[in-house]
Amino acid sequence: MLKNLKGLLTPPIIIGATVVIAIIVVIGAYISTESKPSGAFVTPTMGPLVQEVDTTGSVQAADEINLGFQVSGTVSYAGPAVGTHVGQGATLGTLTSGTQQAAVEQAQAALAMQEANLSAVQAGATPQTLAVSQTAVANAQASLAQAQQSLLAVAQDAYAKSDDAISNKVDQFIENPNTSSPTLAFNLTNSQDQASIISGQLQMQTLLNNWQEYLAALPSDPGQIDTSAIASTTRTDLEAVSAYLSLVATGLTEVAPNSSYPTATIQGYQSNVATGRTNVSTDLSSIDSAEAGVTTTESALASAQSQLTLAQAPATSQSLDAQQAQVASAQASVDAAKAVLAQTVISAPISGTVTVNNMEPGQIATAGQTQISMISDSAFQFQTYVSEADLANIKVGDSAEVELDAYQDQPPLSAQVIEINPAATIQNGVSSYEIKLQFDENDPRISSGETGSVKIITQSLTNVMSVPTSAIIMNNGQYFVIAKTPSGTQEVPVQIGIQSAGGYTQIVSGLTSDEEVQAFGTQQ
Repeated sequence: MLKNLKGLLTPPIIIGATVVIAIIVVIGAYISTESKPSGAFVTPTMGPLVQEVDTTGSVQAADEINLGFQVSGTVSYAGPAVGTHVGQGATLGTLTSGTQQAAVEQAQAALAMQEANLSAVQAGATPQTLAVSQTAVANAQASLAQAQQSLLAVAQDAYAKSDDAISNKVDQFIENPNTSSPTLAFNLTNSQDQASIISGQLQMQTLLNNWQEYLAALPSDPGQIDTSAIASTTRTDLEAVSAYLSLVATGLTEVAPNSSYPTATIQGYQSNVATGRTNVSTDLSSIDSAEAGVTTTESALASAQSQLTLAQAPATSQSLDAQQAQVASAQASVDAAKAVLAQTVISAPISGTVTVNNMEPGQIATAGQTQISMISDSAFQFQTYVSEADLANIKVGDSAEVELDAYQDQPPLSAQVIEINPAATIQNGVSSYEIKLQFDENDPRISSGETGSVKIITQSLTNVMSVPTSAIIMNNGQYFVIAKTPSGTQEVPVQIGIQSAGGYTQIVSGLTSDEEVQAFGTQQ
């Protein structure tokens, strides 16, 4: 029986059972119809917060490490050749990451804005501050008007280029082009393509007429137009024109030159259509850039207006606390964006030699698929298993501390997560996931088969607001706390972040530092 009990006390089961019991105790106490829960009232704290996963495992001989991207994408750097020795942290492969990099920069800009807002609140309003903020708003308004005007100009140019491509470049070999019965001046070897070009020409007539009427009906003041709708309409029409021109280009390759239409004439038609396709493709890119410009200037105007509002308002403790929460929320967004960007890079978790490299520039890499393998310089690794809930927080490269059972009175050994097995292993009916860690150094205390415990640091924040985890209650997918008010208590919805092993949870928004919340139980 003791053997069976020991089998049930595996780390994933212990962790999972602890979390379930804690949630049942807090929620059960709160929703009890007999009485409301009682507990000490505490104020949130500001300071560092570390999220970690604690579990146990054993030492094993090092083997080959298989690495891949955490997201799918196009390979931009295919990494070092097989046989190359690389150091820890070396880049082994990258995906194109323009979208992810832009998200990081946008999050950083939002953080900078919130930090500037905080500085403005702390400094208080001065005539100089007000003047600067008012000027910033005026400049932002002017920039937005210019961006809106630019988008409108691009939309008008897109129509002009599309009309030129159809009316001047395609219609030169269409007979009766502006009637209900257009015909192609020559026959194609593919009758289906010939029919599609004729029916498409009729559709292009309707599209260009509707497009011209749409632009003519727009307000003359760019500030009164819906730039998002204009961009969407322009993009849709350009894509339709582009598809038709592609069909025509294909059809021109099916023309048999004759005395009426010699090779030089056909080639001239092909060149003209190619120019039209290039112009349309350029405008597709231009409308995207113009719309992005409007979005950027709209954000800049909102930021400037927000700073002006803050400059005009007197600083209060509540406004300071609220703005600090905004900074913390923006910082969390930066961290999340950087984490997504990091998923487009494979970095060497250890020093070693590349043994397999399946990547080529331009190929599509699938998330979770092995792209490159390497053999460690070290002789030993630490193997452990974690629950599904903990797996979501762990990533390759996380630092860790391993304490061997045989050397509990000595300093722990530093290590890093080098491999995460996404396939579940069933232990005592519970899904667990294998994690491998590489020791940073070949310490003489390490030998194969030794058991020990490990603390994996999954996230570390420097200056965040937190409350005891026992103060957090979840109901219907919403987190809230019980806050003290002059008339009693009330439920206050909050947005939470990471949780520490010491029993504290980050508050991203919803609370100020001077509010008191009810905590149940004790914290470490």
